[in-house]
Amino acid sequence: MQTICNTIRTKIVVAVGIGMLFLSCEGHLEDLYDNPNAVTNIDDSALFTKAVRSLFQGTADNGSSHFAGMHAHYYVAGSTWRAPDQYGDGHDQDYNSILNDGYSGSIRHIEEVLELTSTSSTPNNVRNALAHIIAVLGYAKVTDAFGDVPYTEGGKGKSQDILLPKYDTQESIYKDMIIRLTNSIAILKTADPAMAYPNSDPIYNNDLGKWVRFANSVRLRLAMRLRYADNDLSQSTVAQCLSDPLMESPEHDAFMIETEGTGNAWYTRRTGFPSIKMSTFLIDQLQSTNDPRLSVFVSQDANGEYSGIVNGLTDQAFGNSNFANLSDMGLALSSPESKLYVMTAAETWLLRAEAALAYDNDPAQANILYRKGIEISLKQWEVDDTEIIGFMASPTATLSGVNDEEQIGIQMWLALTPNYFEGWSHIRRTGYPVIPLRTSENLSAGATNGIMPSRFNYSSFELGSNSSNVQEAISRQGANKIDTPVWWDKN
Repeated sequence: MQTICNTIRTKIVVAVGIGMLFLSCEGHLEDLYDNPNAVTNIDDSALFTKAVRSLFQGTADNGSSHFAGMHAHYYVAGSTWRAPDQYGDGHDQDYNSILNDGYSGSIRHIEEVLELTSTSSTPNNVRNALAHIIAVLGYAKVTDAFGDVPYTEGGKGKSQDILLPKYDTQESIYKDMIIRLTNSIAILKTADPAMAYPNSDPIYNNDLGKWVRFANSVRLRLAMRLRYADNDLSQSTVAQCLSDPLMESPEHDAFMIETEGTGNAWYTRRTGFPSIKMSTFLIDQLQSTNDPRLSVFVSQDANGEYSGIVNGLTDQAFGNSNFANLSDMGLALSSPESKLYVMTAAETWLLRAEAALAYDNDPAQANILYRKGIEISLKQWEVDDTEIIGFMASPTATLSGVNDEEQIGIQMWLALTPNYFEGWSHIRRTGYPVIPLRTSENLSAGATNGIMPSRFNYSSFELGSNSSNVQEAISRQGANKIDTPVWWDKN
C-alpha cells in the first residue's frame, strides 16, 4: 500500500511539474509573440486622410456624374449613361451601388476614426471634432440622395456587428448633424493644433481657424436646406452661423487635388467613354448674360463655338443631335490636376444672401451679399480682373427687386459647379433655376411625367436584405419612386 501511495505522489509531483513547465513555456511563447516593434494602437491619421479623400472623390462618383449632373441640367452623357437624363427608372444596380459606396467609403473610415478618438485609451476631442465634420458631410449626401437612411446605426457593421441597421428619419438626421457641427465648432475654436492632424490634413494643412469656417459654412448650408421643412430651426441656426466665422474668400474653399491614377475623375469623364457634352441649358444661361465663366465651365467645339445639347432628348432626337461634335466640359474642371470641391466661399455668400431676403427682409443687404458671392466665384476660377469688373457692372450682378430669389438661385447653381450633386439638391429645394416640364414630343417624360427626379430609389437588394427597416422608411416617406420628395423638399 505504501508503495502504491508513493507511486501516486510521484505521478502528482511530475504532473504538477510538467504543468508549471507548460505554463512557463506558454508565458514565454506569448512574450515571443509580443513583437516589441509591432503597432499596438491603430493610428487614426491614415484613416482620417482616407475618409477625406473618399469624400472628395464622391463629388464625381456614380450618383453625381451619372445622375445628378444630368438631373440638374449641367451636361448630358452619351451611350447607355444617358438613361437618367431621360428620367428613366431602370437603375436598380446603380441605386444599390450608390448607397453602398456612400457607406463603404468616407462614412466607414470616419466612423472608425470617431471610435478611436473617443475611446478611453486614445481620447482626442480635437480629432474627434474634425471627424464629426467629415461624417456630417458623408451622411448629408446619403440622406439627400435617398431620404430616410441608416444614421444612428449607419456605417457600424464592422465595429458593432450591425448588419441590418434601422432607418432614421431625415428630419432627425438633419437635427443631429447640426448639433454635431455646433459641438465641433465650439471645440475647434480654442483647440491646440498639435492635437489635430499636423501631417495628415489634406484640406487645410491643420489650420483650425479654416476648419471652423468650413464647419460653420456647412452648418449654414444645412440650415438653409431646412428653410421650407422647419423654418424655425432654419432661422435660429442661421442666426448662430452668422455669429461665427464663415468662409469668405477662395483661400477658405474646401478642395482637394487628386494625385493618384489619372487624377481628377472628371478628366476621364471628358476624355473617356461614354463622353459628356455640356447642356444647352447651362450654355444659354452663361451666354445670355455674357458670363466670363462660360470659357471655364465649357470648352469650345471644333468650330470655336460653344454648342450644347438639350437635356432629355428621345432616342430619335438624340440620334440627330450631332452629339460627338458638341462642347466638352471645360478644361479648368476636367484636367487631371483640376480641383474637387465640397464647399466654397462663393456658396456661403449666396446662402447668406438668400437668408437676408428670407429672414431679415433686407433686400439691400441681400444685394451686397449676392454681389460678393458672384465676385468670389469669379475669383475662385481666376477670371481676369478686367472681366470681373465688367461682369459686376452688368444687370445680372445686381438684384432687380423683382425676381431676387430666382437670381440668387441661378447664381448658386452656377457657383456650385462642379459639385453637381449639390447643384441638384439646390434645385430640388429652391426650384431655381426652373427646370422646364418636358412636354415636347422630342423630349422624354420618363417615369416622372417630365418632372425632374426628386431622389434615388431604395434598391431591390436593400429591400430584400433589410426589408422591415426599409419598408418602415417607405411607409413614412412615401412610395419608393424617384418623384417622391425627401423630407426637406417642400418647395
